[in-house]
Amino acid sequence: MNAYPNKDGERLMKVETRLENIEVAVTRMEEKLDNWHGNYISRVEINEMLRARDERLERIEKERLVNKQLYPGWINILIAFAALLVAWFHNK
Repeated sequence: MNAYPNKDGERLMKVETRLENIEVAVTRMEEKLDNWHGNYISRVEINEMLRARDERLERIEKERLVNKQLYPGWINILIAFAALLVAWFHNK
């Protein structure tokens, strides 16, 4: 039959140990993959988030532009107020 029966038993035990280690590793990898998929954001969600961000940035830019257009009017009001103060104090 077999010349080394103990050797075959030892080899079989080593193979079983390696197989158990592989099973544990595969189980850990499956758990990690499940966690990764649970935290994954779909492309549709990302597109919606980016679209909303772009709309907010566009609105902020428009508001900034409108505020810049108001500066000359405020400057004219300040100049007119200063002129009124000078005229009032000059006539006193």
